[in-house]
Amino acid sequence: MLRRRCARFAVSAAALLLTAACSQGSPVSAGPDTASLRTGRFGALRDLVLADRAEGLFVDRFESTQRDWAEFAATEAGAAVRAGEVALVGRMSLPVGGMSLQQARAFARWRCGRVPSEREWLRVTRGGGNAPFPWGSKEDATRANTGDLALGERMPVGTFESGRRAVGDAPYDLIGNVREWTESVPLEWCQDDSPDPSSFSRSVRRARRQPCLGQWADRFGMVPAGVVAVIGGDGVPRRCVGADFETQMRFVRQRQNDTQAAGERRMRTGVRVYTTAGELLARIAGIPGRVERAEQLQLQAFVGRQEHRAVLRDAYERAPFSVEELASGSAGAALLAEVLRGP
Repeated sequence: MLRRRCARFAVSAAALLLTAACSQGSPVSAGPDTASLRTGRFGALRDLVLADRAEGLFVDRFESTQRDWAEFAATEAGAAVRAGEVALVGRMSLPVGGMSLQQARAFARWRCGRVPSEREWLRVTRGGGNAPFPWGSKEDATRANTGDLALGERMPVGTFESGRRAVGDAPYDLIGNVREWTESVPLEWCQDDSPDPSSFSRSVRRARRQPCLGQWADRFGMVPAGVVAVIGGDGVPRRCVGADFETQMRFVRQRQNDTQAAGERRMRTGVRVYTTAGELLARIAGIPGRVERAEQLQLQAFVGRQEHRAVLRDAYERAPFSVEELASGSAGAALLAEVLRGP
């Protein structure tokens, strides 16, 4: 009991220090104030870190917070998916939870990214190795907000410094706090022959009744699994990875991540933004309108960090487009100018 109380006190103290730092600005970023903001449509760029150089994979350093979600809910994109219905309880530095997969997708698009696959989460969490946790193979209750620590509630993002990989600018809370949505469908669903409308077998039959898909099935004897999942709709389960404040750490080691129907909303399931360099270039190039000075600084700060310019330039050279194709003063033009500038 004494050990549990000490652990609770230590984590709470760390959370208070982090919250105080966040109220004064970014605890991990430097430079001009406008460039270190996490707000706005380019706010995620402040904390996008390069997780996999070979694949050009970027991931948000933090789980998306209630503050992030509140800003999204106030936009047209948020209103379109009724983001305001997601309950925000407690401090705004807590990870947000309680959204459906559709809402999580919309939020990630607004932050110039997407929801990842389970494979990408594994890649980031394991750093290319085989250890099940960012810190190694040992189950250590003090490194993450899981059921082993028995806090029984969310903690501000970034509280568990020792829970991330020691090498590089690694993300926080890949294990614990809230689970995170992925696009991956569990293999067990492909064996589901229940009468439920979203079951695999029912979805296959519905696909075969579609004229085009029916011809595909007749010719090749199969329907693409991705198409079947789309037809299954909100009832098709997805992997939710990383455990949460109620889940035991051993389930992460055993790869027994929870699954959740795409349309279901649970407070212990949140979202983290991922993207590749090529996807990011294409998404920002497609944003209409001019960028403000503060947004230009956000783009400049992102491109100028670590290996970002080199990775983005590699992605551009694989799928180049001309600056002349982009409207003057647009987000795409501003980003490409930074990517192609300098060595």
